[in-house]
Amino acid sequence: MPWVHRTDMVGIIMLLLLNPDCKGPFNANAPRPVTNREFVKTLGSTLGRPAVIPLPAPVLKLALGEMSRLLLTGQNAVPQKVQEAGYSFRFTHLEAALADVIKT
Repeated sequence: MPWVHRTDMVGIIMLLLLNPDCKGPFNANAPRPVTNREFVKTLGSTLGRPAVIPLPAPVLKLALGEMSRLLLTGQNAVPQKVQEAGYSFRFTHLEAALADVIKT
């Protein structure tokens, strides 16, 4: 599951706006995607609350149909072009990003 901290999102947008050599599509996400399970567990830990009880895949498929694929398979997007263009991420790990968002 791709994610990105708002500071890095703004930085990526500024890089793309100010660099005329940046053309075409760019993945605007942190370099370390996580699974949905990891995201929920890390968020719960950061908030000091238990993680949500996971639902079995068949239950999700029954309840959400085709949309369940978003939760079950995700996307392993990496920001290769952003990094090649020179952007240096401030938040590369989910734990630090969530901790920063929660404190502000």
